[in-house]
Amino acid sequence: MKKLPCLIAAILISWCSNAAEKASPDSSKGKEYSFILQDSPALISTMRQSNENLLSFYRLGVRALNQNVSHEVSSWIQIAGAFLFIPLTHEEGHRSILSAKGIGSISRPYFNKEGAGYVYGVTDQTLQDLRTTDLKSYIRLHTAGLESDYTLWCRESNLIYEQKEDLEVLQMELLYRKFTLMSYYLYGLLGANINITEEANELDRDIVGHDVYGAIKNLYRPAETFYRYTDYRDLTSTEKKYAKRVGMLTLLNMVDPLMYSRKAKPFTTQNGLRYALGYNMCPFGDYVDERFWWKKNGFLTEFYFRQYQNRTHFFPEIGLSFPELLHSGPFQSNLSLTAWSQPKDLLFESTTSQLGGSADLRLQYVYVPRQKNSLKAISFDLGLVAKTQGFMVEETSMGNHFGIRFGTSVWW
Repeated sequence: MKKLPCLIAAILISWCSNAAEKASPDSSKGKEYSFILQDSPALISTMRQSNENLLSFYRLGVRALNQNVSHEVSSWIQIAGAFLFIPLTHEEGHRSILSAKGIGSISRPYFNKEGAGYVYGVTDQTLQDLRTTDLKSYIRLHTAGLESDYTLWCRESNLIYEQKEDLEVLQMELLYRKFTLMSYYLYGLLGANINITEEANELDRDIVGHDVYGAIKNLYRPAETFYRYTDYRDLTSTEKKYAKRVGMLTLLNMVDPLMYSRKAKPFTTQNGLRYALGYNMCPFGDYVDERFWWKKNGFLTEFYFRQYQNRTHFFPEIGLSFPELLHSGPFQSNLSLTAWSQPKDLLFESTTSQLGGSADLRLQYVYVPRQKNSLKAISFDLGLVAKTQGFMVEETSMGNHFGIRFGTSVWW
């Protein structure tokens, strides 16, 4: 559930966007737009699938918009469009966790009279059973919308620094998503109540209510008498301190030159370093990221350091990506590797750790049409992911998992 972003956010976004430079003309290769046709597990749509597909459609739409109207007009249309696009991906994040657990639900991402988007159609008993049997998934049900928002910011930053998309196309979306992501946490910093009453019919209720307040209450009191809509007034004094803590830490998301710096643009030389900080919650607490994009002799490497924290302990993670690992004839590939230490059983109260990691490989066979037209190339994409038990952003399985996905990419 989310409240409508305040008007000042739109004003700030518009002001920041004036720093964006005009997009450079597309290269002869065009821009790559990737789509996942079938992910693993085979659901109506996984979080990864929704994020990748919807972002590609968004980029195509904004590109067409920028080619036909002025920069200023395009910026305001993009702000209006964000009221539709961001809630859609956010609520799909929540819905994907239920689907992965075999629980049917309905996503209604567009704002009702309360100014909130819902995932609904689930009984109280179903949610109580999930909390009792799989607490980590129940907590993630609260944080999954924020997880989707955060992951999309990471995707957009990567596209810009990999020079796969122009800053002008994604800056408005990146700005707006950052502001809306932070707004959830800032409610706790301000001690603000949401003041939405649970609907009389349980099937009409949002599955979790306020994402952050609900997650915090269930981290500390998973055996509490069940209800969905947690407000600030419902938190204990300890939980209110935690809400203020996450509200302060979300300000780290502002340490991102893409949000406001004219110099935050793709690498113009064969060498360079870019950086950003990030913060978000997860099923067993929260984490802070230090993200880097390093180009050396024309070869780009993306890596990050992450510090998870549950109630009492810190747990480190490191991730490394090679977005252009292979280019050989019609074949190309990219690879991401992750190694982590996370709380045992992924619980807020765990005092011991478990080691794990993941590998994610994408292979593409690219076909270039002989005739010159708008479609520069098309590819068949095969994705492979292997992971141990643990939390991995955008991957719905938190157990040992090997998955295969199929898709296509077009260069336009």
